[in-house]
Amino acid sequence: MSDPADLINRAIEALVEASIDLPAFSTLDRLVGHLRTEAHDALYRRVAARLDAIDRAALDALLVRPGGATTTPFNRLKRTPGPPTPKTLRLWIERLDRLDALPDDERPFEGIAHTKLRQFAAEAAAMEVDGLLDITRAARRHTLLLALVRQARTATRDDLVEMLLRRVRRTQAAAREALEALRAEHRRLEEALIGVLGEVAESAEAPLDDTTFGASVRTIFVAHGGAETVAERIRAVTACHEDNDLPLLWPIHKRHRALLFRILDRLEICTSTQDETLLRAWREVSAQRNAKRRDVPIALDLGFASQRWQDFVAPRVGSATIIDRRALEVCVFVHLADALLGGDFYVVGSERFADYRAQLLPWSACAPRVAAYCKAVGLPAKGAEAVEELRTELAAVAAAVDAGFPDNSALSIDPDGTPRLRQLPKTVPPEGLAAFEAALRARMPERHLLDILKHAEHWARFTRHFGPPSRADPKLARPVPRYLFTVFGYGCNLGPAQTARHAPDLISAQAMRRINAQHIDAGRLEKAMVDLIGAYARFPLPRYWGPGRAAIADGTHAPLRENNLLGSRHIRYGGYGAIAYHHIADSYVALFTTAIPCGVWEAVHILDGLLKNDSCLQPETLHADT
Repeated sequence: MSDPADLINRAIEALVEASIDLPAFSTLDRLVGHLRTEAHDALYRRVAARLDAIDRAALDALLVRPGGATTTPFNRLKRTPGPPTPKTLRLWIERLDRLDALPDDERPFEGIAHTKLRQFAAEAAAMEVDGLLDITRAARRHTLLLALVRQARTATRDDLVEMLLRRVRRTQAAAREALEALRAEHRRLEEALIGVLGEVAESAEAPLDDTTFGASVRTIFVAHGGAETVAERIRAVTACHEDNDLPLLWPIHKRHRALLFRILDRLEICTSTQDETLLRAWREVSAQRNAKRRDVPIALDLGFASQRWQDFVAPRVGSATIIDRRALEVCVFVHLADALLGGDFYVVGSERFADYRAQLLPWSACAPRVAAYCKAVGLPAKGAEAVEELRTELAAVAAAVDAGFPDNSALSIDPDGTPRLRQLPKTVPPEGLAAFEAALRARMPERHLLDILKHAEHWARFTRHFGPPSRADPKLARPVPRYLFTVFGYGCNLGPAQTARHAPDLISAQAMRRINAQHIDAGRLEKAMVDLIGAYARFPLPRYWGPGRAAIADGTHAPLRENNLLGSRHIRYGGYGAIAYHHIADSYVALFTTAIPCGVWEAVHILDGLLKNDSCLQPETLHADT
């Protein structure tokens, strides 16, 4: 436990269980602060004892600006990546090299809880260089810096994997766009290829020997760009006719293949399944990366790929199978990206792409609990019984739908079996609606947003979640008004300078920046949102719209600046940005919002909002389209 409130609650529980009279709250607060400081000091000393003089000097050097540099290495640690351009890829590869040269964080942090390491890293990230230099205890300063280095190293690996995935997806999208463009111009290509074939046929009609004819054909190919260019045009036209974009991937992929190989060379990728065919194929591709020969006679299991990919990578020539090295490389990169997204591959030292099995209980610990769990949730304890029960339920639902179909006036089925839903008739507004709206507006006058925030804080006390990363008491005068002004300024996109101009006696722009950077983050805002949802759900008004047992999930395009890894430019939205994916209850309460890139498969994010929703509204049914 790190939060003083949690520690105080646990102390009260222990005192009640021991039938001891509760002391004053100030006494508990003081004791918790004292014990918490002692526990953290012990952790600082343990980490410092595992660092040698070289490690300590390397950590202290992070706070010193090198000659000719504009900032310190510590400030560079807190930078976020830009869009996945080649320049950003190179910068982040160099960043990982620099981080790997810093002291190792495995041995010093051995035996320390992950929550503590996260807290130490957040505390260091919220501080400035002068704040760290003001820490008199070197053990604490070195522990905070090493925790930040650990987090930066993990985040950099995650960012590099994300850039790799985005680059592979861009290659696939560009190939599909190229295929669409070829469909528009395939007639010109076909006419050019027919012209080449006509010249070859004219040479064949001439009385030439085979040697002279072969030289003539080569001359014709050279005049049209060479045999390889003609072959690429033939593959392009074939792809256009067969709706196959695989032959178009290599020309796009080869522009950035060197950078992609550099990324993978610096990541330790392992498989989380028993199937190692893709991993062996990657090793073969890595070994053949500098080969000049296009066709390589190697025996390789391509069972990880579909039949379409196998026919493209290893076309049969007579009775032999020759693997196209370029096609194999593109195939492996595409399937490698899919495996990283699906969890079949993981990256050692990563967080978002780590081995998911490390978070699971072993089966030896789960087996004794299966019967009790199945009894609690009402499921059969054996797989065959569960399948039979599910089959019975589905059959009952299908029978009920069939029985109600004759009376269903909105659904019809075409002769070919296609179901169609008719548009519902427009409802007529009830009488007196205009008068009701006028009376409602008269009873609900306009309120200033700051007044709304003030009243919501009075009833929900949501600003109690804000504070420094150390979970200590905020050393602020009048913290609640300053928190409200910070939420108002950043939430309305006014910014600290414009907001501070309207309240110069209460807060300054610099103070707002510090509060936003050190006291408020996404996790704390989500906890505050949970409190507000709970307070709002107590009123009867939202129940008129719905009971809160159902929710919808949909996305909205949000414009972003072009200097982050999340954003992208998508033709569907006609601009640069990301998708704000909302989960909204049937009582019109926004339960959860997550930011995802444009063009991703939204189905993987549908259930995230329900899993991360900690409010009192817990929907049982979710409606979404993807």
